[in-house]
Amino acid sequence: MTDSALILAGHGSHISPNTAGVVWSYVDRLRALGAANEVTACFWKEPPALSQVLDTVEASQVFVVPVFTAQGYFTASVIPSEMALRGPVTMRDGKTITLTRPLGEHPAMTRVVRNMVRAHIDEYGLDRTDTAVAIIGHGTRRNPDSRDTTRYQAKVLREMNWVGEVVDVYLDDEPDIPSIYRTTFARNVIAIPYFLAPGSHVSTDVPRALGLSDGAGTQTVAGRRIFYTQSLSGDASICSAIHELAMEAGLPLCRGSDSRPWNGFPTAGRDPLMKALKKELPLRFGQVMVTEKRVWHCDNEACGTPMLSAAQLRAWLREDPFRPLPTSADLPTGWHVDLDRPADAHAVLETVYPGLVADWAAKHQGEFLAEPLKVTSERQVGMFKGIHNLAAELIERTVATVCGACVRQPTWWKKDPASDLPCKAACNYWLSSAAKLGESAL
Repeated sequence: MTDSALILAGHGSHISPNTAGVVWSYVDRLRALGAANEVTACFWKEPPALSQVLDTVEASQVFVVPVFTAQGYFTASVIPSEMALRGPVTMRDGKTITLTRPLGEHPAMTRVVRNMVRAHIDEYGLDRTDTAVAIIGHGTRRNPDSRDTTRYQAKVLREMNWVGEVVDVYLDDEPDIPSIYRTTFARNVIAIPYFLAPGSHVSTDVPRALGLSDGAGTQTVAGRRIFYTQSLSGDASICSAIHELAMEAGLPLCRGSDSRPWNGFPTAGRDPLMKALKKELPLRFGQVMVTEKRVWHCDNEACGTPMLSAAQLRAWLREDPFRPLPTSADLPTGWHVDLDRPADAHAVLETVYPGLVADWAAKHQGEFLAEPLKVTSERQVGMFKGIHNLAAELIERTVATVCGACVRQPTWWKKDPASDLPCKAACNYWLSSAAKLGESAL
């Protein structure tokens, strides 16, 4: 067993690579820092799933940092339910799992907001007395606490008396975003999307609610100059804040930076993979071929761009076009990775198919247990709860459509002892597709 694992828990997206992409960028930095023996991420909407990520790490001490701006619905309900956490500290299966405070509660977030306001005032020479700042949070009617952090940021800024007016508004709560034009009167408005990723909310939903024709920049709306900023994700202090939250909860001190590109990955399944590579060369893993010296797409061994890091490979495989399901059977070609060490093959596969090696290894060791759809359904705390009650025909159709285009086999639906790449439970992409099909059938 390794000493410690650091897991960043995010939201993910089915429509934008940036939502999970920024979380993966923090993972890359924390791995290079040597923040823990194993560093990875998990998501609500993308693999590795919140419910399965603990299977991918071998550390006895696991620290989970919610990469969310507020203590709300996802941090208080979804993450604990999906990860089967019974409080701030849960002991299970030889692991001590500690859930930290969400990122939005770290003091660094206040500095980020303050610096964004100062930068816009200085860059555009704004009259502070004729400038309003709007802190725009997500909010949700499912948990009123989700507004607390955004409200706090507005309160701190208001008490500093830097600008004429400060308000907090919400994408999915009250006061809503358009209320800015009714409750503030300054000629200039600095609108800060208090989101941790430049995803579809930041690029589309918030600008639309503000009446902007496109994303970040300066525009005039209803006679007001609107300065729409970037999201919070680009600030260098955020990665440090994540690390500090984990250390505050007990993560051991940094073990030292490591410049090797394939270090710091989850390790579950690595030893069985190494044994398999000694027996079968090359080893086919989904649409990937693996030896002890190279990993490549099964269609192009001798050509393609050499990938030198997880960030480079991840961008190649998921961003253009965006593939929210990395195990979908449309893996982009034109790449290969030359390995310095055989063990690096595991890290490359973990980048291509996050979380899959652990399930593959469990299957080969006779330890794999699928989770029936009914169990997955009853664990839900939101819109997917009870989804197993859909008509069998609709479930079968979703399995055929979603799972039929995936390299994993849906062993959670119909057990197949011959399945080499099993799927432990219905993924969020499947659940979303089934829910939409169910709605259209009404």
